[in-house]
Amino acid sequence: MVSRHPPVFFTSDLHGYGIGNTSWFDDNSPRALAGRCLIDALEYLRTSPKFAARDWHVVNANAARVVHQCLADPALARRDILDRVTPAIEEVCARIVASRQYRIPFYGDDFWDWAGVVDALCEVQTVSATAAQVAKRELDQFRRTVHIRMPSGLSVGNADQEWFGPAVATRAHRLLDTRASGFDPDLRHELQAQALERIERGRYRGRQVTPWQLSWHYGQVVGEFQRAASEQAAELADFAWLAVPLEPAKRALVLARILQGAGAIKDRRTVLQTLEELYRCETPGRPLGQGVIGAGIEASLDVLEALWPQLDDRDKAAINAMLDALRFLHAKAHTIGFVVETPDDIEGLIQAMGPGTLIEQRNAARAIIRHSCFHAVICLGRSMTEVASATAVAVEEHGARWVIMPVRAQALGPALAQAGHGVRFVGAGAGDLVIAASLAPFRIDVQVRDALSIAEPPFPHEGGMMIPADPELCRLAHESAQAMLDEIGVFFEGTTVTRNDEGTAADVSAAFPGALAVDGTAYIMGLICLGRGVPCLVVHSLTPSQAHASPRHNAACRLAVKVAEMLCRRW
Repeated sequence: MVSRHPPVFFTSDLHGYGIGNTSWFDDNSPRALAGRCLIDALEYLRTSPKFAARDWHVVNANAARVVHQCLADPALARRDILDRVTPAIEEVCARIVASRQYRIPFYGDDFWDWAGVVDALCEVQTVSATAAQVAKRELDQFRRTVHIRMPSGLSVGNADQEWFGPAVATRAHRLLDTRASGFDPDLRHELQAQALERIERGRYRGRQVTPWQLSWHYGQVVGEFQRAASEQAAELADFAWLAVPLEPAKRALVLARILQGAGAIKDRRTVLQTLEELYRCETPGRPLGQGVIGAGIEASLDVLEALWPQLDDRDKAAINAMLDALRFLHAKAHTIGFVVETPDDIEGLIQAMGPGTLIEQRNAARAIIRHSCFHAVICLGRSMTEVASATAVAVEEHGARWVIMPVRAQALGPALAQAGHGVRFVGAGAGDLVIAASLAPFRIDVQVRDALSIAEPPFPHEGGMMIPADPELCRLAHESAQAMLDEIGVFFEGTTVTRNDEGTAADVSAAFPGALAVDGTAYIMGLICLGRGVPCLVVHSLTPSQAHASPRHNAACRLAVKVAEMLCRRW
């Protein structure tokens, strides 16, 4: 149940979560546009399916490459966000490599696409194991193929699929110049010569070039070769092509490449005019991740690639404010609920969250917390009825998407001595931690009905079922506990039982053979979460008796917070 539909955000949402002045987020300025495009790219990586089809090879590869370049830039230096998108980057690389084609081009539709994919694999090697394994091999394959194909031109012979023109040789030159060691001088010279060939009367090397693509090609040529492409640079300043009807997506792609070329030669007049046209193209109310025109990410990626080198370090650093607002927005949209039984547990969770934790609101029964990487609400419930109400409040009033409950419990049966540390499945004793794999009720039908009448879940007559824990939350709890062995020592996983005052430990064990512990409220929390489709997790600290205070309970709070920290890495 952890893998739920990701929320959709808009630029306007960022204003409520930024620090200080956020009005500039909507400005028509290079830094604001670059920031919006970077957030588009981040949201695309987070939410969009990583299709393996060749049409998506270069789109996904460019998203991974541009995001990595920006976040790793010393002027921005957002390693924290890069760590969070690393799984998405690895997924992109793994899917692209797994769908490698069996003939030239091995990726995408033409040599331009192929070069873009290889460039991305080279760029993200430090964060992607897949890219690190294949980047050198793919670069060598591309270099050898270019060397063989150069005399006849870098075309795959499919006019319907490829955008053949001087940008193809330019893209190959750029890749080999920046990524390949020992770039052969003859190959360099030939690639530059082909890149600098003019498009004459709508034709390039005998092939037709669509008129609106001319500036798309020349922008890249000028961006790579600058003053050597002075004739092409002069044509970038001619915006007569704008008078020709063209769908917005293609218009934005062309403008991005004009911006790339004009910026490289510091043609301020053309840069400003191009920016004005891009601002007119942009759809301000688009969902983030859908690109500047709200119809695809490609334009945002190309605009960001063109703009980023033109920003000074101060403007790049300013974009941190937009990234912080996005991070807090995600944290709020992914609120984590904690349900506890005593006021001391509220304090224990806050202490476990560490320095820098901001208490936004607190009273005797509730605390709203802004942790460095997640937003949380802690709700107090001392009885089954209060726990039902506290859980419902966390989910319904505060929008908790997950609920974690550190709770005291008593062991069932004698403790069994075992060698070593780590996970156990039988024989838990006082002082140990138990991660509940399932929750069971024992003779609490009346209490369940009373609790349900207050919290009003949709199934008032199903109080007797066992509730399995969410598999993904259990996995995170297991991994967290393994990483905290020096702090918590032995931990157990298994069934736990909620009861009132009826029956003995032997009765509970007879009803649920193999159960590890009994508590007084956890099943109710699980029942409320089940009815609302919210994943939940219970971590028990075992005490000699229900009223006995255990110093080990702080370990349960620390483990609960650790699970929340691992959970928040996915956004």
